[in-house]
Amino acid sequence: MSELIFIRDLILVLLTAFVFGACAKKLYLPLLVGYLLGGMILGTFFNRFFSAPEMRSVAEIGVALLLFTLGLEFSLAKLKELGDVIIFGSLIQVLLTTILGIFIFPLFGIDFYSSLFLGAVFSLSSTAAVLKTLSDKGELETLHGEMSAGWLFMQDLYTLPLIIILPAVGVLMKGENLGVWGAINFSKSLFFAFISFFIIIYLGKQIIPFIFEKIADLGSRELVLVAAVTFCLLFAYLFRILGFSSAFGAFVAGIILSSSSSHHGIFAEIRPLRDLFSIVFFVSLGFIISPLFIINYWPLILTLAIIIIWLKFFISAALVLILGYHTKTAILVGISLTSVGEFAFILALLGINFQLIDQQIFMIILSVSFLTLVFCIPLLSISDKIYYQIKKFIEKNIPVGTRFFRHFDRMPQQLTDPLSDHVVVLGHGRVGKYICRALSKSEIPYVVVDYNHHLVKSLQKQGVRVIYGDPAEIDVLNFAQVIHAKVAILAYADRHTQETVIANILTINPNIKLICRVHFEEDQKKLKGLGVELLIQPEFEAALSMVDRLLRMFNVKQDVIETKLKDLRKEHGLE
Repeated sequence: MSELIFIRDLILVLLTAFVFGACAKKLYLPLLVGYLLGGMILGTFFNRFFSAPEMRSVAEIGVALLLFTLGLEFSLAKLKELGDVIIFGSLIQVLLTTILGIFIFPLFGIDFYSSLFLGAVFSLSSTAAVLKTLSDKGELETLHGEMSAGWLFMQDLYTLPLIIILPAVGVLMKGENLGVWGAINFSKSLFFAFISFFIIIYLGKQIIPFIFEKIADLGSRELVLVAAVTFCLLFAYLFRILGFSSAFGAFVAGIILSSSSSHHGIFAEIRPLRDLFSIVFFVSLGFIISPLFIINYWPLILTLAIIIIWLKFFISAALVLILGYHTKTAILVGISLTSVGEFAFILALLGINFQLIDQQIFMIILSVSFLTLVFCIPLLSISDKIYYQIKKFIEKNIPVGTRFFRHFDRMPQQLTDPLSDHVVVLGHGRVGKYICRALSKSEIPYVVVDYNHHLVKSLQKQGVRVIYGDPAEIDVLNFAQVIHAKVAILAYADRHTQETVIANILTINPNIKLICRVHFEEDQKKLKGLGVELLIQPEFEAALSMVDRLLRMFNVKQDVIETKLKDLRKEHGLE
């Protein structure tokens, strides 16, 4: 009978996840919001028929697999790619948010440790929701997209020290044996835990990758999957015995396997299973959230959500500005980091399981995190419009604010030499840098426009003509002498400013030829109508190149290949 109850509950959870996930997708909200909302409704109307303990066990496996796959993706090479700016910027943001939380939350009657816990939990943002939104907008390759992705990756890594530190500090503060002996006992237990941790990692690094490579040599995907899940849950169990959380053990298991040659294959096998169990986890969390609690405490929950959103926005944006980036980059990165994410839920569950926080603080974490996701992800989808509206309002109504923008954006310097019939390259990223190299080798004069100040300084040292600024601003285009240019190339991936840039360029120079990079097919007709002469869609061009080489392999004549490629271009609307 109990097996039937478990199956019934699992079907109910998955059906709820599907229905409310589909609703969230239709409303352009993250699926996570749909899962949590569905769980809330499930808990409200089916509470007496629902068997929660069994679902909690399944949900904890989901958390373990989630952190296991995060560990699999971890690499020191990836950290080096992010650079010191992202690493130290994200660390300072997490520390500042936590410290300010210690001072702010006691004003609402919350004790010191709970304030520390809330500050740490709320300092983390939603990696899954933000990256999905940036990907849908086609902005993952932009400067602010890459910075946000790196920042979120580092935040995910900071979850692990928090999993160790928060319970340790909680045990120390909530224990009766405070003082010198309490501190000594605390230090001893922490030292023993870390020694055990490093021994396990060392042994794992020496033995486990070798074992998994041998398993992979057997040529069975099923055996690799079974071995990986077993290894993940084994480490989760061992670390729980050592006094750490099981989620931390799963993450360490992932890190150990990340050095094996088969870790990409393991990730591909684990991911569907992880997603399924994680869905159960988030629906189960929604089941715990009480609508009655939100109704009774809505002033507190709404106030805390607003404070967290503004606090994280100002800290993140200020750090990006201090690190030398454009106000546009700072504001867009700030908006992307305002939500509270999935690891906050994991830490909240850790806190309640270890009795570090009471039920009320647990409910506050769930409710505030849920509310920030509902507010912030839709804002992220229109973040470009928000930036330009903020800037327009400040420049029109607040003179001090205008000076602020000019100070951080550093008005572009006039080019010393007059140019004519040159090329203006907007964006010196993955595409723009190769265009510029080709222009240099062909001795065709060009000017680069980019709002990555660090990149601009590097190009200036190389003797490249470069203008620092946002290409959507007409003054910046004037400094690039667009009026005398023969061609302008929009080589960056920011689709939301392309219309403004094109309109400004054609206002200055109606006879200029425009070449534009485009990622979405729905943008092609619109940009053609605005006057763009040549549209390049990187994914489509890659497909054409592959088709060309493929047909050559089958000895198709070159004139036939060119005809077929031309037909494909016409079908695609690029000719």
